Amino acid sequence: MRRSVRLDRRIQAGAAQVFLAVRAGEPSWAELGVRLAALAADRFLVVTDGTAPADQAARVHALAAGLAPTTAHDLRDGPPATAPTGAGRTVVVAVGGERACGLPADVRVPTDLAAACGPALALHRPVPTALVWVRADLLAARPAGLTRAGMVAVVRHVLAVCPAQYPMLAALLHPEARYDASTLTALLALCADARAVLVCFDPDETGPALALGYGRSLAAAVRAVAGPALAPGDAEALGLLLAARVAVRLGVAAGATGWAHRDLLARNGSATALPGGVDPDRLTAALVAATAPGLLLLAEPGRPYCADGRLLTPVDAAVLRAAVEGLGDLAGAGVPRSRTAAAGPVRDPVVPGAR
Repeated sequence: MRRSVRLDRRIQAGAAQVFLAVRAGEPSWAELGVRLAALAADRFLVVTDGTAPADQAARVHALAAGLAPTTAHDLRDGPPATAPTGAGRTVVVAVGGERACGLPADVRVPTDLAAACGPALALHRPVPTALVWVRADLLAARPAGLTRAGMVAVVRHVLAVCPAQYPMLAALLHPEARYDASTLTALLALCADARAVLVCFDPDETGPALALGYGRSLAAAVRAVAGPALAPGDAEALGLLLAARVAVRLGVAAGATGWAHRDLLARNGSATALPGGVDPDRLTAALVAATAPGLLLLAEPGRPYCADGRLLTPVDAAVLRAAVEGLGDLAGAGVPRSRTAAAGPVRDPVVPGAR
């Protein structure tokens, strides 16, 4: 996948909009400075979460400080203070990972792939317009573990929203998780376009755009129970696998849909089984609490299951417990487990919905 390392996308729903700008190279910092100046801020608040490389956070802070009084705040010290009433326009600039980019900031500078593909692109009220600024070459230089974690977000988009990209992604993924800037740019375009299509008609992400968070409630429960034993991104991967297992268990999806989940994640080098020592009773209880409103399931890739007009399916504890117990054998539909990342690119994969 060789494409330009320059991308401009707009995600819009009514008056709310996000502009995504992906660039590369040292000269691109000057463009970010111009864009910050255009915001006509009376002051800047640069918020970080401890995950951004120090030099990147310092560079953004310096650009802001050259334009207006600038305050830095680290989310590890608690939430940032709100600007005093009548004190002029404060522009919030978020720099870092998913926590920082999950804020309703005017400018978001994600410094890892998971943040760039996910929360950085969200329409956060009350900010009507947000700029998302990504240096693809700096993303490509991050540790492989962070990139592998971010690729789980790309897998989610392909499974839940754009299954036609399954063959491309299956051929691309590899456990070493080293991708060049042009490849990451193309994947960011995939995620931005998928989000743009859904939130245009569902800005509150309470309908079809729920697919953008497919598996994340389950991932949160896995992280809460098994967090210290998991590598970055593995809770997200296990959340996707659990969602697939539940769908197959309920008869909502065929085994091939479950295998598609496991295949992509194995090719990425993500966890496909729970780590040893996880208490299944404790995890089941956490999953029950996380899925109380219901769970988004896929009937097949790209097609959320809908019953009686509802996209959230009630799931009882017995089904969740069965999903936990069988997590190590999601292949289960007659597909050899050996067909994983080491097997090379998939040729003509039979994946429901991947048309």
